[in-house]
Amino acid sequence: MELAVITLENTITNQEISRSIRDLHKKKGQPLAIRFSEELTHIILEAPCLYVIDPDQFDNKTVIDGQLRHSSGCYELHPRSKGKTINLHLDSELVAELELIRSRVNSKTQSEVIRELFIRGMRSYLAEEEEGQTEQSEAKSEK
Repeated sequence: MELAVITLENTITNQEISRSIRDLHKKKGQPLAIRFSEELTHIILEAPCLYVIDPDQFDNKTVIDGQLRHSSGCYELHPRSKGKTINLHLDSELVAELELIRSRVNSKTQSEVIRELFIRGMRSYLAEEEEGQTEQSEAKSEK
């Protein structure tokens, strides 16, 4: 699996930034690996998707390896990878719905619409899963 990577110089300020990124990942329930270079001069953050509150907080020595995208309330750093072509067979009803969506957003291609639908669907799924975990923990605490 490819990972998005941020390499920071090991300073007090960057340690605080790393902690804020770690806390954001904990809040979202997303994996994050934090390690140090062999000489302990750099902090290396790795994840399938890195969540960052503000990319402007990094100094000019920070190395960001990935594609930065704005999301609701934060930024997402996705690994730099080449897209893969897949054959997707859709039934006629789904194709009709896809064409209807595309006709409403004329500025986007069909592949952009599909990608956005996948991303929104995954975010919705993760939000529902997070709510379910919250409800379960509340139910356990009430017992």
